[in-house]
Amino acid sequence: MEHYSSLRIQKESVSKHSLEERIELHRTLLNSDDVKLFTQGGCHVFALALHERFKYPIHCIRGAFGISHIYCRFAGPPPYAVDVLGFTPEDDRIWKDFGSPCRQPPVISLTEMRSLFKPLTCDGGMCGADWFVCPARQRAERRIDKFIDIFCGKHKERI
Repeated sequence: MEHYSSLRIQKESVSKHSLEERIELHRTLLNSDDVKLFTQGGCHVFALALHERFKYPIHCIRGAFGISHIYCRFAGPPPYAVDVLGFTPEDDRIWKDFGSPCRQPPVISLTEMRSLFKPLTCDGGMCGADWFVCPARQRAERRIDKFIDIFCGKHKERI
C-alpha cells in the first residue's frame, strides 16, 4: 500500500509540472546513469530495444494511477522480468519491487507500446520526443551489448 501512496504523489506531481519542468526532468534522466534513466522514465525505450533484439514479449505493470513499469518477459520456468537490471524472477520484480497485486501482467502489443510514446505536451503515455528517445535508445543498445550474455538469456541474473 505504501507504494501506491508514493506512486500517487509522483503521478500527481508530474501532472502539475509545466512543460518546461517535464523537459528538464527528462533531460536530467539523460544525464543520469543507465539504471536511473531506465527505471525512472525510460523503461519503455529499454523494453522496445530488448523486444526488437530478442523478440521477448512486452509486459507492463499497472499501478493505481497508470503504468508503473514496462519490461520484457522471458517465459522460464520460472518466468523472468527482463529490463535494465537484467533477469529478475517476475514475481520478485512485480510484487517486491513494485508492490503490484497483479498476478498476470498484461502483454502489450508493439502497436500499443508505440502508442504510449507521446510528446511531453500530452498527458498519459511516456516521453516519445526524439531528443529523449534517440539518445536513450543508443544507451539501451550499448548496455545490451555490454551485458549481452545476460540479456540474451545465456546467464539469467541481475546486473
